[in-house]
Amino acid sequence: MTQDLQQVRSELRRLGYLSHSYDRYLLQDALRPRQPLRTLGQLTLKVALAGGTLFALVLAFALAAVNGNLVASPFDLIALFLHLLPATGGAIGLGFLLLCALLVLVLRFYPVRRIEVLSFGVALLSGLLVAAVASWRLLELWSGSERWTALIFSLVLPLAVYALIRLVETGLLTLAIRLTELTPRVRSFSRRWIAATVLVALALITLPVVLSVRGHERQEPAHLPTAGGERVLLVGVDGVLAAELDYLLARGALPAMAALLDDGGVLEPYRRPPAAPAVFWTTVATGLDAGGHGVTSVDSFRPAGVATPLARTGPLRFYWRWVSVPLGLTEYRPVLANRRHAFTLWELAARGGRPVSAVNWWSTYPAEPLPGLVVAHGAYQLLQDEAHDAVASESRPDLIEWAAAGRKAIADSPVRPGSKEKPSSMESIVQAALPAESRQTVLDKAVLPDRFYLQALEHSLTFEPRVAALYLPAPDLAADGWPGGDIALSDLVRAHLQEVDALLAAHARDFGTVALFLDPGRRGAAPERRGGVAGRVLLWRREGGCRAAGLSSEASEAAEASEALSPQAVTAGLSLALGLPASEELPAPPAVCAWPAARDHIPSFGRRRPLPPPAALDSEEYLRNLRSLGYL
Repeated sequence: MTQDLQQVRSELRRLGYLSHSYDRYLLQDALRPRQPLRTLGQLTLKVALAGGTLFALVLAFALAAVNGNLVASPFDLIALFLHLLPATGGAIGLGFLLLCALLVLVLRFYPVRRIEVLSFGVALLSGLLVAAVASWRLLELWSGSERWTALIFSLVLPLAVYALIRLVETGLLTLAIRLTELTPRVRSFSRRWIAATVLVALALITLPVVLSVRGHERQEPAHLPTAGGERVLLVGVDGVLAAELDYLLARGALPAMAALLDDGGVLEPYRRPPAAPAVFWTTVATGLDAGGHGVTSVDSFRPAGVATPLARTGPLRFYWRWVSVPLGLTEYRPVLANRRHAFTLWELAARGGRPVSAVNWWSTYPAEPLPGLVVAHGAYQLLQDEAHDAVASESRPDLIEWAAAGRKAIADSPVRPGSKEKPSSMESIVQAALPAESRQTVLDKAVLPDRFYLQALEHSLTFEPRVAALYLPAPDLAADGWPGGDIALSDLVRAHLQEVDALLAAHARDFGTVALFLDPGRRGAAPERRGGVAGRVLLWRREGGCRAAGLSSEASEAAEASEALSPQAVTAGLSLALGLPASEELPAPPAVCAWPAARDHIPSFGRRRPLPPPAALDSEEYLRNLRSLGYL
């Protein structure tokens, strides 16, 4: 036996396997007379330790780069590595065991003489599969990141996968030698050939990662030139299907919207990206995609020892949410306004002291004090929990007191059966359609909050804000688990849109530009059941109109033939209507309307300096709020 092992050692040394590189780290197990199961256990442990360390470093760098930890808190790399090492080591060890099982089956039922070819083939296929899956799943994680970090990643990932292929190949070869007592006839394919092939293949795979990132970040201009501009009303309604809207317009149930359409307004479809509500509505408010404004999810994770929470986790979300959080190693947190690093329309319009109003829009908690009124997203529930920073005003402290009193008045309003006060149409539908055990839940999470937000906006219009933005999610929230049947839900959507229509009838013509987004929301997540995911935006302009005299015939024809609008283009048009300069980061405004000519052009509106995060208790209350509304 000793003579056989010496012969094997001699052959391996002649072929170059027993060099001082890490091949010897595994192949020495093939030369020791121990039981196969013990050999397998030793091999799995070594592969898991080496591969897990390598990929924990790569993933820690990726998470730190895309979440801004490298700049804000670079020492987070150490903590992230320690958190990820058990996960990557366990995954690689499990994968190696499965490959070993495959190798054993092949050797048992189909004896192979060229064990080095078999080991290399299995390792190469598994490595390329890991590279393809990693690149595919990491596209979303890296989209919008700095180009220099993506370039580093595109170089590091191929090298890491190449190292993994060599590690797995050597481990499988070690097991094959131990089981068959054969030695490789020749050395595996040339290492140079392997490296060239793998690097070329992985470069092609990771190319989309590089192409999907943003270029060099533009600096904020020292001075933001503005023209006189006009007032802008921006309303977003979540959970309305296009077919429902078309039906109600055709039936004459929305007279104010119809009047705006008859007076030069247009109703256009827009491209709805498959993104979370927080991401999409922040895009509408800023005109930038997720990579531009920084909000990529509803929640975030803060592992122990990490200073900057991870909002972008990509394929690692499952590990953080369902392994690390239950073990108490990671804190589960909502994405707050301090994660948004792009300015909204109302923040830009408030420069110079002009009042603005923003009510319940995503990525506004904690509310930032601005001239006018800011009611943070989810403020109805947050005010009940007495969370700080749910409402803010830089110039009108009386509005903060009014919001707290108005919320209490709505919550205490008699909407239950037996009340002498006549409930609103939406409340009547809920009371008639739902059983008692679910009736108050829908009222508290959808109907009453939207009534409060509508009243808050109308109250803020008394000081003539330059921008008035309102987000109403009641149809989307009510539809989530609605037990009352489709007819009752359609009636609820109709009643809600009629309240929005009444708002437009009373105030739309006080503004120069109106943009009403009617989005399918989560109801459009299953088009095979819900009838599609197309959203609609109603645009109306007092000056120039839409598809009217302000457009040349050529532009009008181009607008008719164009594809669906993008939300970013609509926001670009609204910024021009406000008198803001044209930013190179925003696309051209939609050609369906005549927009004011930009009086100046700037590279970017700059990067928003985040506010200090709220207290941990307030953050937890906002997280509970999102969970109660069904977003988490």
